[in-house]
Amino acid sequence: MSETELTPNEDLWRSGSPFTTAVHLVSGGTSGVLLFGLMVVTIIDVAGRYVFNAPLPGGSEIVQLIMAAIIYSALPSVNRQEGHISVDLLDAITPKRILRTRQIVVNLIALGVLGTITWCLWLLADSLRQDGETWEYLKWQRAPIVYFMCLCSGIGTIIILLNLLRYIRGARRPEPGFI
Repeated sequence: MSETELTPNEDLWRSGSPFTTAVHLVSGGTSGVLLFGLMVVTIIDVAGRYVFNAPLPGGSEIVQLIMAAIIYSALPSVNRQEGHISVDLLDAITPKRILRTRQIVVNLIALGVLGTITWCLWLLADSLRQDGETWEYLKWQRAPIVYFMCLCSGIGTIIILLNLLRYIRGARRPEPGFI
């Protein structure tokens, strides 16, 4: 049985390695908690606005913060599963013998792009911290959320590197996980 084949009774979301399962649980769990928080903030803001004529102070800034955190906290899980949005126009005609090579090239490109994004986020966070930049209404520092985005992006970059190494060692498909 190959590394990606499942026995009939095996749970799909626990079919990957313990590392992959941990990445999905932590990354997905964090995203889920943040999404729940976004829902609570939205309910409070909308109810306050239309029922009590008193919207949540700084509600739009809180929503922006949480949305950025949700997107970046999900990045490690998405990268491990290679679940990015993609166009599969050529998948049907791609010979199976070059699939592994294609995945190596795709992961190399993704590694370079996300590594660059991580580096730029770090520079931005440092600049925001040094300048003391704050949210307009809430007066909270902006740097911590950008550092969080940089951390998640950095973890995602490391995971892409691990995916690349899996392909170099002979893997032919993404690590199974939460699909």
